[in-house]
Amino acid sequence: MTIDKTLNWLLNRDNPSLRYRIMTELLEIPENNSEIIELKKLIPRSPQVLQILTKMHPDGYWLQQNQTTKKYVGDDVEYGSYATTHFCLSYLSELGLTKENHLVAKAAERYLNLQKDDGDWLQHLSCLYGFNIRTFIKLGYRNDSRIQKSIDLMLQTNRFDDGYLCDMHEKKTKKKKSCIRGAAKVLLAFSELPEYWNHNRCISLINYFLDREAVYQRTDKSKFVNKDIFANSFPSGWYTNLWEILYSLSKIGYGQDVKLKRAWDLLNSKLDVDGRMKLDWTPTRCIWKIGKKDENNEWLTFYVLLAKKYAGQGMFVCLY
Repeated sequence: MTIDKTLNWLLNRDNPSLRYRIMTELLEIPENNSEIIELKKLIPRSPQVLQILTKMHPDGYWLQQNQTTKKYVGDDVEYGSYATTHFCLSYLSELGLTKENHLVAKAAERYLNLQKDDGDWLQHLSCLYGFNIRTFIKLGYRNDSRIQKSIDLMLQTNRFDDGYLCDMHEKKTKKKKSCIRGAAKVLLAFSELPEYWNHNRCISLINYFLDREAVYQRTDKSKFVNKDIFANSFPSGWYTNLWEILYSLSKIGYGQDVKLKRAWDLLNSKLDVDGRMKLDWTPTRCIWKIGKKDENNEWLTFYVLLAKKYAGQGMFVCLY
């Protein structure tokens, strides 16, 4: 694998959002660079953004029909499969939009105002509030008091095994194991909060993953924690991804920990000779069409390179 070859492949994709994120996050080109300024102007009019924004309800939300109940959801905190409001806001944040866009701000403000008093949105689903914290930070809401309430909830939520869960499972039995899916989404949220990387709750969650070598069962390291790990999937949703965990741990500063060696070996085994990652799964009902299954995927490859950068596994030279 040569990083230059992989980068050239990514930069030549017809995708201003991806190019913008590569240049600013991988190559660390400053925002006042003339090419960055021009790219940012192209993003709101790109097909990837328009396919999402054109489906937004005029009042600032996205609806989807529940395949079982036939009820339309998305105008409240109840959500559907990868096409309702909190997902769509996440996709727009991945594509490089922020609250500076008036349509994004309209939808974001509406959704934030659905928040509960303690910073939760729905049944203390850690996969949801962790996901939302990351989304809204990327959208430019880090200093919003509503996001701080959700962060405080995340910091104050403690479990016996250092992970995260939710109300629906917590009530079923005492000593219920934490959910790797929820824990992974909270880890992604922490990766956006360097001011809390030394907080006891962040450290305990990091150890939750290190103790299982990222993706294995804590009591039997010959088995994966769940079937999600087998598939390279995008965009991020409620499933757990190997790339998400390694990306988050690396960004926080643990990418070179010896306990992650097998996880890195697994990730590298999923790359082709040019360092590109194939898409194994993407939700069929997802409003953001990011590529075809069984083909090398630009977004997955981008996140692999980011994870490797944060882990100190590659040189990314700015040529600008």
